[in-house]
Amino acid sequence: MKLEDRMRQSIRRRAGNVVLRADLAGLGSPSQVTHALDALQRRGELLRIGLGVYAKATRDARTDRGRPLVDFESLAREAAQKFGVPWRPRTLKASGNGPSEFVIETGERRISRKLSLDGQVVVFVSGRGRSAAASGKETTGRRLRIPSAGVARFVQGLARRFKVAYVPNAMDQWAETVTRLAGDEVHADDTENLLVALKRSGKLSIDEMTLLLVNHLRERKQGVRSV
Repeated sequence: MKLEDRMRQSIRRRAGNVVLRADLAGLGSPSQVTHALDALQRRGELLRIGLGVYAKATRDARTDRGRPLVDFESLAREAAQKFGVPWRPRTLKASGNGPSEFVIETGERRISRKLSLDGQVVVFVSGRGRSAAASGKETTGRRLRIPSAGVARFVQGLARRFKVAYVPNAMDQWAETVTRLAGDEVHADDTENLLVALKRSGKLSIDEMTLLLVNHLRERKQGVRSV
């Protein structure tokens, strides 16, 4: 039996409508899993809604495109459950004229994940540490102008300005180990780590950190295709 067929059977047997790549990783090599996932997406049986996150779908006879079996909020709720994160969304307007972003704070779990479908967006962001800005106060003395491009350079500049560096602590290492054991790979880059450090030191509010993370993930997605 081809891997695509075995993967299709595995997906159909699973409860719910959200499938993580980690759920299917044991069925073949990384390249084989990627190829099979691509095939299922082309057939309209899966929709990729985030990095390593897929929604069960069916092909719409009218548009000849895949459409999810349930609404986006139900998918986001189920994804949050799979990540082990309480569903407590906040609405946050992203920079520019884009759609409203729904933000889920993930507490101690190192998850920087963006889910999107048809203009609807949910961002999972670490809420570790508290800053004075968390209660609405500005920590930098003025409201930051959040860039929509060149975010990595902007964040590096902030870190140099405030003399902040990311140093993982014991809680970070514990959180990453728990996340990895739960089947969710941790791939935080230098910019994400600096954002954590800036928020932890009180230089960014959770809203500022989230907007920067949203724009950084958007830039990274445009530059690199991942499954």
